Amino acid sequence: MKKILYIAIFLILITEKSFSQDYIVQVNDRNRAIELISQASTFIENNELEKAYITILESITIDSTFRPAYLYLFKIFTLDNLFADKVLPFLIKGRNIYNDDDELTFYIAEIYRIKSEYEKAKIEYSKAINLSKNNGENFPLIYLYYLNRGNCNLKLNQIDSAILDYTNSIKLKPNHSNTYYNRGISYYAKGTIDKACEDWSKSLKLGNKNANVYIDKFCKSTKNNKSLK
Repeated sequence: MKKILYIAIFLILITEKSFSQDYIVQVNDRNRAIELISQASTFIENNELEKAYITILESITIDSTFRPAYLYLFKIFTLDNLFADKVLPFLIKGRNIYNDDDELTFYIAEIYRIKSEYEKAKIEYSKAINLSKNNGENFPLIYLYYLNRGNCNLKLNQIDSAILDYTNSIKLKPNHSNTYYNRGISYYAKGTIDKACEDWSKSLKLGNKNANVYIDKFCKSTKNNKSLK
């Protein structure tokens, strides 16, 4: 009888052990959190973002360890950047729970970047990159960790760092046209025109028609013209 009772008690509690500390969540709370996130998803589909936001916060209040809640908060931000300041502290809260989560850290960095807080964004991108090296670099968004840190470096006129980030991004996703486009801008800012034109040419071939503007303006009147044909 004691053995059966012990098993029953064990099933009532969910212990999360992958966080910075142990969390115990009652099954009823987890189920209610899931239900609320399902409601929030419907609100998002209907573009009722404020309702979705409020519903997600209710879910987090009930069960702060339910990771999808934080992912949906970021989705709201991607649909309306005006939610940046509302969403950010809760994403930080989620990252503090899942303290080895490179994806959540990346989303924090994205919000800082959109807010033009490039130094803060760089710090978070760097954290995400370091975590990804421990978690495994097979997650499909990791090339963006480097690409967008590179974009921050370019905004801050840290050109060598930007080029390095774009190069690492290309290693992870070789056919991403915007990475070559931005690295070309970085090479041009550094005065390395040949490499800039090579990157813009590659970007154009991969479908980025905006690269043609730079090619026409900076490359076709130079010795690079031959290599671009």
